[in-house]
Amino acid sequence: MTAAAVSRPPRTVRRTPFLPLWALIGGALIVAAIGAYPYYGTSAYVLALLGKFLCYALFALSIDLIWGFTGILSLGQAVYFGISAYFVALSLKINYALDHPTRYGGKIPDFMEWNGLTELPRFMEPLQNYGVAIACALVVPVLLAFLFGVITFKRHIYGVYCAVITLAESLILQDFIVEYQTYTGGFNGITDYSNALKWSIFGGPLTLGGEAVWVDFLWIMLAVVVLCFLGARALTHSRVGTVLKSIRDNDVRAEFMGYNSANYRIFVFCVSALMAAVAGAMYAAWVGLISFLDAGPVFSIEAVIWTAVGGRGTIIGPFIGAFLVRGAEFFLSG
Repeated sequence: MTAAAVSRPPRTVRRTPFLPLWALIGGALIVAAIGAYPYYGTSAYVLALLGKFLCYALFALSIDLIWGFTGILSLGQAVYFGISAYFVALSLKINYALDHPTRYGGKIPDFMEWNGLTELPRFMEPLQNYGVAIACALVVPVLLAFLFGVITFKRHIYGVYCAVITLAESLILQDFIVEYQTYTGGFNGITDYSNALKWSIFGGPLTLGGEAVWVDFLWIMLAVVVLCFLGARALTHSRVGTVLKSIRDNDVRAEFMGYNSANYRIFVFCVSALMAAVAGAMYAAWVGLISFLDAGPVFSIEAVIWTAVGGRGTIIGPFIGAFLVRGAEFFLSG
């Protein structure tokens, strides 16, 4: 060994920052612009769109976690979005019906009355409690994702076969919603319940475009979306994230290195289902309308497109894609 080799300083490895300064400043400005829109905006409709776009972006982020970082293409991610949304919508509709009886005097959701029911089914009574409804909206999709992961990933079903199975899962849920319209509203969905634009949590309403709106829930959604973004960023920049990317690039090599790729796939699939469920719960509360289409494959494929347009495997890409594509639809249709 030469003296030059001995005196050579050790090489240092540059680590990518958790969030670059430009991204931190830009993200803070965008969040502030959305959160402050009620104070400088002129349209309640645009405010409603901003809330919807936040839900769409979070839903697309759930796809980016499994597709962009793990290589799992899901064409049925809307299953977890839709199940969560239906739990929240049912709870809101049931409680709304208690205070606003139907034209026939019933204190049950109108679609149940139209289908011959005279009282709320016993198995739906727990949904009168918002806490139970939220718990079901978050836990049930994760449990379903875990079951799906065990059935598929433990059997080494990946790639296009996995995508087809998720597509079938979404079609089955759509058929279930339509078939059991007595409890789900069927083709018409669940409508006419008080949405988050009419909730007051911290204070009174604001007047936007001559219309009274409550913006408390928008701030809550913003906080939740930011937390989910930071959580996804932390996950993908951790040791687990490195393993997920190695599985995406070459799962055989990852297995050879001692990593159980099936378990990692199940884990990230459950995390993505949780994010999709959070997006669905917020969407149902904000929009005040949910239908079987929100649980179908078309919606899932749309989210895949948003992720691809914004850039998969980037965390920020789903947000860019969702706002860009949905925003373009709004301006072109207007």
